[in-house]
Amino acid sequence: DNVARLSLMLEAGNVFPWYADIASGKIEIGDELFKAYGVDRKEFQDDFFSIATFVASIYPDDRGIFEAIYNNLLAGESCKIGLELRLDLLNTGEYKWVDLKGVAQEFDERGKVTKVLGFIADIQKRRDDEQALIEAKQRAEESDRLKSAFLANVSHEIRTPLNAIVGFSEVIAHTEGECEREEYLDIVKANSNLLLHLINDILDLSRIESGKMEFIDENIQMDELCEELRQMHQMRIKNDVKVIFERPAVSLTIVSDSHRLRQLYSNLISNAIKYTEKGSITLGYKLKGNMMEGYVRDTGSGIPDDLKERVFEPFFRVDKSRSRELGGVGLGLALVREIVRVHDGSITVRSNPSGGTVFDVILPL
Repeated sequence: DNVARLSLMLEAGNVFPWYADIASGKIEIGDELFKAYGVDRKEFQDDFFSIATFVASIYPDDRGIFEAIYNNLLAGESCKIGLELRLDLLNTGEYKWVDLKGVAQEFDERGKVTKVLGFIADIQKRRDDEQALIEAKQRAEESDRLKSAFLANVSHEIRTPLNAIVGFSEVIAHTEGECEREEYLDIVKANSNLLLHLINDILDLSRIESGKMEFIDENIQMDELCEELRQMHQMRIKNDVKVIFERPAVSLTIVSDSHRLRQLYSNLISNAIKYTEKGSITLGYKLKGNMMEGYVRDTGSGIPDDLKERVFEPFFRVDKSRSRELGGVGLGLALVREIVRVHDGSITVRSNPSGGTVFDVILPL
């Protein structure tokens, strides 16, 4: 009865007994090990149970520690073995973390150890859980760092237009000239719009990242949407840059959230406007299998290769002076990336550092 109880306890705890005969160099391992991993014991040759083979099955990085402890046991400097190591006892090619325990059971007339009794406990799940906790802690720390950086950037970006609004509002109150008042009013209006745009982008970005943004699907005529966007952004441009809609041979109707799709295209076009002083900005789309590939192409200043991935980071600007001059806060592309992510799509950027950039967006139909 005691043996049966002990066997059940070992099986429930994934604990496997072992017994080493130092004189013969052999190790006996209980059948529980083979049952636990669903391996036929008959598949292994007798040399599997030699001490040398056992040592060879230890992960190379852990082998030296085991040999040092084992040699101390043989030298009579200790009577116990206890360490955690990675082991591939059954030659599966996959090392598992185990807790190896052993104690000297018999000695010869000179006091040297001749037999050792111990157990091997499978602790792979515990190690996996520990690693998962470490990674979760690292993610939480990184998230906290990013949140602090985000808040610092937000406070800076909000303070800039607010300072202009407050400052010029006070100046207007003491200005008598009509032309000057109009000029200052334009500055206040521009910064008010910038502030409103910034707050809306921050709210949208936060809603999407927290999963609280609602998307309403509807039928969208892509030709109509793109032409509407072309006209709207052409009116915003004060230089000779042309906004072009490349109409495909076959028009497309898709089911999506029209507001978010407009926001996606608008942010890409607005980004192109900031960096394009001459030439054109082209938008369009095409059918690609069961996907729609939209794109915005410009002839403006290119993006250096080492900055292509960073353009999707919040508040990042390739050309700070040009972006600031035209009211950019660096959230447009970050918002585009989140909208694409929520739609299970992808976005890539191709650019020539000497000039010309293309943003490609692929969305499932």
